[in-house]
Amino acid sequence: MNLVVLLLLFVSISLIGYSFLSGTTNAWNNYSEDMERTAAKNLRTLFLFANTRRLLVVYVLVVVMVPVLLFLAGQTPVAVLLAFAGLLLAPRYVFARLALRRRNQINQSLPNGLAQIAGAMRAGSTFTSAVQSMVEEQNGPLGQEFSLLIREQRLGARMEEALDNLGERVQTEEMDLVIAAALIAQEVGGNLAEILQRLSETIRSKLEMEGKIKSLTAQGVLQGRVVTLLPFMILAVLMIIEPEATRPMFTSLLGWCFLLVIVVFQFVGSTMIRKIVRIEI
Repeated sequence: MNLVVLLLLFVSISLIGYSFLSGTTNAWNNYSEDMERTAAKNLRTLFLFANTRRLLVVYVLVVVMVPVLLFLAGQTPVAVLLAFAGLLLAPRYVFARLALRRRNQINQSLPNGLAQIAGAMRAGSTFTSAVQSMVEEQNGPLGQEFSLLIREQRLGARMEEALDNLGERVQTEEMDLVIAAALIAQEVGGNLAEILQRLSETIRSKLEMEGKIKSLTAQGVLQGRVVTLLPFMILAVLMIIEPEATRPMFTSLLGWCFLLVIVVFQFVGSTMIRKIVRIEI
């Protein structure tokens, strides 16, 4: 009788364990597939092509190993949790920074590209052939985006659809102006070459003004970053020099309250400084 009970208990535990492992495996497979699709989409948008499965495996290993190594090195649980949270947020931050850098490069190259298209159209070329000649001379992100526009049109997409896809990929005000001008000129007519030339001059003036404003507010931006990071840098130094004195901040309720107040006030201060030094054109 006892043998039958033990056998039934073993079978039940085995089935429960198998169901749990199967569900966990399916959940991990779905999560990894979603991450892989998202990473592949972001990389394609940035015109970066790599083995996303391999990148995902390396990223998972880094996320798992770094907190474990920090814990084995004797770091506090707070430092381990902060490192883990930073690694989880790192891909989104990296993709956002790369996308912003690519948009800035496109905006910087856009006035010269529009001037080339306008010059080719004045010489008798159509808009498509003028864009093609510009693509052959532009090797950066701007050339890549307009080259994709030409390829979409050759595969059967209408010019309006290709321009809309271009706007969705780039997502800048300057490119939206160019797309709107091209669409309006195709619908109601007009001297598109002259419009593009004026847009080139307008965008160049806008970029120059933004550069002047950025240089004038650079000191305020740097001061805001220093003021925001200074308390945390001092706390990190004190944790190394006087670990006994700083340990109560991470092990007591009063210490956690102090840390919460510090983080909230630092966030509010940094937000106010960013709003002060940010000037929209």
